[in-house]
Amino acid sequence: MKNQFGKESRLLIKSKALNGKTYLEDSYFTAPFKITKPFYEDNFEIMSIMVMSASAGVMEGDIYKINVELGMESKVRLEGQSYQKIHRMKNGHALQYNRFSLEKGSLLDYSPRPTIPFKDSRFYSTTECRMAEGSAFLYSEVLAGGRIKSGEVFEFGEYRSGIRIYYGKELIFLENQFLCPSEQNLGGIGFFEGYTHLGSLGFFHDKVDDDLIDNIYVELEAVEGLQFGISKTKKYGLVVRILENSSDKLENILGCVKNTILRNGRYLL
Repeated sequence: MKNQFGKESRLLIKSKALNGKTYLEDSYFTAPFKITKPFYEDNFEIMSIMVMSASAGVMEGDIYKINVELGMESKVRLEGQSYQKIHRMKNGHALQYNRFSLEKGSLLDYSPRPTIPFKDSRFYSTTECRMAEGSAFLYSEVLAGGRIKSGEVFEFGEYRSGIRIYYGKELIFLENQFLCPSEQNLGGIGFFEGYTHLGSLGFFHDKVDDDLIDNIYVELEAVEGLQFGISKTKKYGLVVRILENSSDKLENILGCVKNTILRNGRYLL
């Protein structure tokens, strides 16, 4: 059953580079989306844009569509303002579609705030990123097991997410995640293993190498109280998974890993 009050919301961002600086070429959004005026950080020559929402959270029947198109050599960080709260749903679900297009030499750092699925919520998301030669895609996300402090641990209905990454015309990474507490022991082995939060980070660039993976491993190994793993993908990428019990801690840890990646000049292209 579809919630008659659910709505489709759209966000479009286009960037271009001129004389080594990235500019916002075009933008379009519908409620509840809003974006801040672009700002720049001195450390990394990246244009940052914060995505805001006028809604209290994701409701049943909502459909979010985000499109980001980066022009040649442009560098953009897209981040969220607040946690994404997925509210309780009677019969339906909510959807989110992300479509990213990266031209040659561009860099996209996609950094949404943590997602909190409430009891009986059902949320499905899919991300497609198409990378031109020499571009780079960096993303991070944190998924909480529910409203932990309210006693809701793995009581959501379903959480599904998928990602496809193409380099040129070649599919270089494909992942589908399906979490359903009524069918899976999410607190057990192979899932959250006693933890309540999952952090994920992916970096894709044709210069990803074993030295970078080793540096990230050493960095994470020095942090107490978490479990983590790093995988080198079949081509042009790496993926990091971290289990912890705090969204704030995971955001800080993932931020440090991102800095490790971006401090290396060759990944700023």
